[in-house]
Amino acid sequence: MSKNSLIQRAVLSLVLFSLVNSSFAQDNGGGDVLEQSMSDIITVSALGGVGAILGLSTLSFVDEPKDHLKNVVVGGALGIIIGVGVVAFSQASKSQKTYKSAFINQPAFSTKNRLAWHTVTHRSLSADVRKPARKFANFNFKF
Repeated sequence: MSKNSLIQRAVLSLVLFSLVNSSFAQDNGGGDVLEQSMSDIITVSALGGVGAILGLSTLSFVDEPKDHLKNVVVGGALGIIIGVGVVAFSQASKSQKTYKSAFINQPAFSTKNRLAWHTVTHRSLSADVRKPARKFANFNFKF
């Protein structure tokens, strides 16, 4: 058994075990922060591993594989970048769902209502500014 095939098997086993673990997980509507973080780390790691495997598979198409080992690193890096993008997108989607569910029963704050609110607030603040300043007695401090 060559060193390359041993590395390929180890990486493949790692990726498969990480995918099996996350495939049986249930989404319990948000869940624990630690569980979400571990799920995100597993996603990024699995995609990084898949990218490294794809980079490793390109070595069989070149004459001197040892001269092109950077393909494995580049594939892993691209996989990690894609994994971070997937995690960011999923977190943004969760945030949007949470935001919409929190404000689903709130009254609409239309442009007309918002403009009226700003007008009232502005007038009350402007009235405070226009009030004459309080006159205080002249104090002379000598030290």
